[in-house]
Amino acid sequence: MKINILTPVRAGGPYNWGRDLVNQLSKRGFEAKHVHGLLELLTSPLYQKADIVHTSVPLAFRLWKKPVVLTIKGEYSIEKTIWQPLYPAAIRKANIVTTPSYFLKERLNLKDAIVIPNTIFPEQFRVVKHTDKDVVNLVTVTKFHFKDKARGVLDILEILSSLPREVHKHINYSVVGGGPYLGQVIREAKRCEVNVKFYGILQDSRQVLQGSNIFIYYSHHDNFPNVILEAMACGLPVITNDVGAVSEIIENEKDGFIATNHDSYGEYLFDLINNLNLRAKVGQKARKAVESKFSWENVIDQYIDIYRKLV
Repeated sequence: MKINILTPVRAGGPYNWGRDLVNQLSKRGFEAKHVHGLLELLTSPLYQKADIVHTSVPLAFRLWKKPVVLTIKGEYSIEKTIWQPLYPAAIRKANIVTTPSYFLKERLNLKDAIVIPNTIFPEQFRVVKHTDKDVVNLVTVTKFHFKDKARGVLDILEILSSLPREVHKHINYSVVGGGPYLGQVIREAKRCEVNVKFYGILQDSRQVLQGSNIFIYYSHHDNFPNVILEAMACGLPVITNDVGAVSEIIENEKDGFIATNHDSYGEYLFDLINNLNLRAKVGQKARKAVESKFSWENVIDQYIDIYRKLV
């Protein structure tokens, strides 16, 4: 079976997903090709040498009649991209539509969509050793390309500032990520009493994750943040606000924490900072959750089942 996987040209979530999907399919004996070059994408509606076309790029029209699987990774209805106008037609013409979460399925009113979660390779992440130390390292990895994500860091700084001043002496806060709103956040962060360091964009954030003790996340708009999976794979306890599909990733107060407001967020954080055993226990469960539910090894069969039904 020949399968073409179409994704945008630039590296990012959909591109990485397509690259990894092709690699996993190849390991299972399928003839898979990652189509992401600009010329290939422009000519993709004209010709496809494959039995199935699986795309994260909306194909609003095509001259061929091969089965099409459309995977929608984000809330296209409010995300301003060059692809936005093409989605309604692409959805109608696709044989099967998939989304990474029930949250996104409902937001886009895709009643027949199949939910297949985002995935990572847990084996690529070293599990941290939770030991007793005077300073607890907190970390956030996010993007500053979107205002709703960027101001989430300001929410975290506000929550950290509300903790008892004695706690401030025992925490370091690291923020990884870049984008046009980073400068504004850095300027506002100077008013915060907490020790915070902004790293900007890193080629590989694993070193910072694996040198931390607690992962904290906050966003005002999101779908399925892969960085939470990466933190869990490192055995880090995660605290996040209730945004997007995080409740489909984390089982609250078991393998992570989902706060409903600033007060509950601060309470979770205070407990984790002061309880080594809790950090270790939740971190261990987080790693197991990623291995069982969000690893490519366990999820790839869901895509293969779709392909076999179409051919």
